[in-house]
Amino acid sequence: MELKEGLIPVEKAEKDCTVYCKICHKILTVKAGEVIPRCCGKTMEKM
Repeated sequence: MELKEGLIPVEKAEKDCTVYCKICHKILTVKAGEVIPRCCGKTMEKM
């Protein structure tokens, strides 16, 4: 689910999931309905 808030498009998690950054390898847990965070300038990837 992709939304536009301001100038930067954001993506919200459809269900609880784990996301990671391909650049710095940071791993986070995101709950359903939360915005998938950006890290190192890019949206984090779902695992």
